[in-house]
Amino acid sequence: MAKIPFNVHAYTARLIGRENVSKLEGAILELIKNTYDADASICVLYFENSTNTLYIADNGIGMKKKIIENHWMTIGNSSKREKFVTEKGRIQTGAKGIGRFALDRVSDVCQMLTVTHDTKYEWNVDWSNFNGGGTITQVFADLDPVDYTIHDFFYRAKNEALKDLIRSKFSGTGTVFKLNSLRDEWSNSLVQKIKNNIATLIPPEMESIFKVYFFCEDTTEEKAKVSLNDGLFSYDYKIEFEADLTGNVEIKLYRDEFDFRDKFDLVTQEAGFSDKDKQYFQGEPIVLNRSLSELMPGKQESTPNTIGLFSGVLYYSKLSAPKTEKEKYYYKDFSSRKDYRETFGGIKMYRDNFRVRPYGEPNSSNYDWLLLSNRKAKSPAAISHSTGKWRVNSDQILGSVYISRTNLTLPDQANREGIVETKEFSQLREVIIEIVKLFETDRQYVCRLLNTYYEKSHYTEIIENEILTKANKDEKNKKKKGPSSKKETFIEVSKVKTVIDSKDNKIKDLEDENRLLRALATTGIVTNTYIHEIKDSTHKLSMKIVMAKEALELDDDKLEAIEYINAANEIKNSFNSWFKVTIESVRRDKRSMKVIDLRDLLQVLVASWNDVASNKGIRVNLDIADIKFKCFPYEIESLFNNLITNSITSFENLRVGNKMININVRSSETGILINYSDSGAGLSDAFKKDPHRILEPFETDKRNELGELIGTGMGMWVIVKTVNEYNGSIDLNENINTNNGFYIKIALTGKER
Repeated sequence: MAKIPFNVHAYTARLIGRENVSKLEGAILELIKNTYDADASICVLYFENSTNTLYIADNGIGMKKKIIENHWMTIGNSSKREKFVTEKGRIQTGAKGIGRFALDRVSDVCQMLTVTHDTKYEWNVDWSNFNGGGTITQVFADLDPVDYTIHDFFYRAKNEALKDLIRSKFSGTGTVFKLNSLRDEWSNSLVQKIKNNIATLIPPEMESIFKVYFFCEDTTEEKAKVSLNDGLFSYDYKIEFEADLTGNVEIKLYRDEFDFRDKFDLVTQEAGFSDKDKQYFQGEPIVLNRSLSELMPGKQESTPNTIGLFSGVLYYSKLSAPKTEKEKYYYKDFSSRKDYRETFGGIKMYRDNFRVRPYGEPNSSNYDWLLLSNRKAKSPAAISHSTGKWRVNSDQILGSVYISRTNLTLPDQANREGIVETKEFSQLREVIIEIVKLFETDRQYVCRLLNTYYEKSHYTEIIENEILTKANKDEKNKKKKGPSSKKETFIEVSKVKTVIDSKDNKIKDLEDENRLLRALATTGIVTNTYIHEIKDSTHKLSMKIVMAKEALELDDDKLEAIEYINAANEIKNSFNSWFKVTIESVRRDKRSMKVIDLRDLLQVLVASWNDVASNKGIRVNLDIADIKFKCFPYEIESLFNNLITNSITSFENLRVGNKMININVRSSETGILINYSDSGAGLSDAFKKDPHRILEPFETDKRNELGELIGTGMGMWVIVKTVNEYNGSIDLNENINTNNGFYIKIALTGKER
């Protein structure tokens, strides 16, 4: 039996290349990455407008004839697949063997000179030959030995500064391409766009070992240097992180936002900062060590690191702030700070020190690939807000995330336009967001203390009382002496302004809180915890009624119809139970403050929950004394509804025989004490060390069967708001040392109408 070989049409091979390198910017970046893989320390691009020619040169190791024939000329056969670590220890970025088609994307005609220690070869190809009717084996390139150097190759170039650089830095090995008949119109704007893309291709930390220059006909060497680090970059916070193979992540936070000048000791002491805080303000990093399970709420403690090694550096850099905030928070001077957002903004990703597009691409949908703006919209609280969670916006943070080709679970997409959306990519994104949270928490901690210090040191309340006293006195005088009285009471304008500024800040906080509550209402309606069960009950109720109807009409079986009707009635009763723990809580009579019998209120509520939870094998136990308490009844019910809902959700994810919820309520000298616990899964590892984090808005560890976060993170925050309204306190410390179960102690005193 004869064996015949497969072949590929030349045009098809070209299409494969075009699919993988479709954009001009991507083609240029691909060619620059190849120069890095060749161990070059310098890569030079030179666009000569008068001849419509582009040169790309590097001082790397060059290619021998065997490499050209066996790898460069064999599509898909990359020399980097087996040996991907260079002599200089660089991990090479490509392995598909199709990057050379980037040359085809740029121009029709290509001439290459490649020089090793003992050989010099010239290679020529006309990409239009791939358009013929032959197969790939019928398309040829020219390869000839030559005796001229890279410097000789540039002898017709019109830029003398370029020639000087080539003469001094390219005396040995290297490769240079001359691309004629360019496919695109290389306008000034396109040249600038490519230069900006190149600047973001290489992280600043790498510029000491690899430099890129982009010359035009009149560009000097200094102007040709492409660099992100121009010496003017400044930041307010720096966040460094690095993960090892065991899943431990070391995180360093650098505070560089505040300048207390000659008041350092006074402010830090009176504002309540610790001795460690003082060291952090003076340059010492805050070092935090977290496991992956702690950075992914809801994951098990033994979660393996399937992502691999990764690291990164992020910068928070604001561009403006009101004058009052600059004074209040002791911001350092940032008036000379440049706006990098259009060029270098966003969080970019690098594989083996080269950019993975399009993450962090300005003016694109992938600029905010971590969806930081969505987080900000959901939690718009000001930095000084006492309970709301401040979130950084996507245009305020920039930086780099570093991975490698050794991260096998983060493969590149075939078209070089991003990373395949694997489970590990989702985990990486989640971990980075949790790291950003740590920075947000630290910054808000600092600003809350400074805000409190500012209000105390500016005597706002004293001035406000003075204004009210004088205003009341003035009103009394007018009543006594009549409208003709000319005696008036004055107060300094500066004092009035202080109070107005303070009131404006408080109003803004209330507006932020109002938006937060609206977001909570919308989220609560859309993501009702039990919507699936209600739908299921609705379906069952409908089916029972249909079956009862058929039993009567088709079979004339009254007994069977009665059975179906009784079953439907039981389902209806379960609906009544749901209504009692949801709609009943917001009845008009429960929305007015009054002294209630707390035992009666909670006994009815717990009975309703037992009706709902009994079919799940869950029992709610209530131990309460005879207590009279002045409150809004719906607020107390809301507090317990959130706790019980969380417990039932916890039981659904845990196989346990004894599903118990225990509620103990006692009176105290100042109000009431609530001890609440359940036998569920308890807090996840992410919240064990600091359980009070779960009280912050949008913090959750609830996940679906795919491991995705599904909780709203608002239930416990609603509890916090209720407790604060009643001048109470919350204690979650018992959760730190327990393996199972959730424990919370709540003290409520009272609330003025």
